[in-house]
Amino acid sequence: MIIVDSNIFIFGETDSAPEYKMAIQKYKEAVEHDRIGTNVIIISEVFHFSKKINGAESAASRVRNILRSPSVDLTEFSPETASRAANLARDFQMRINDALIAQQAIETGASILTDNVKDFKKIKSIRIIPLRA
Repeated sequence: MIIVDSNIFIFGETDSAPEYKMAIQKYKEAVEHDRIGTNVIIISEVFHFSKKINGAESAASRVRNILRSPSVDLTEFSPETASRAANLARDFQMRINDALIAQQAIETGASILTDNVKDFKKIKSIRIIPLRA
């Protein structure tokens, strides 16, 4: 599984973004290689930032498109995962959103496709697929 971070989804649906083509290409490569994972944290971030860019209706449409994609699996957090994520946030001085994504990647053996490499690079057990070379 490859967990696609919210920034990839946002860039991939914002054709005016300089990262648009890179995000589309990396997403296509990820789909060809493996299943795509997302979770409520990523969906929440996509909605939040998309709403700022293009309004609430566009944000809701983007979320629906992600969730309807046959290549995307919505994964859940157990209480244990959330607890371990809180420890990651504490130990690595991370935002809790990033720690939840990181902990889920650790537990599922997933890679993370992201443009925010700095958010995850301290955790050596995670394979990061950077948007930029």
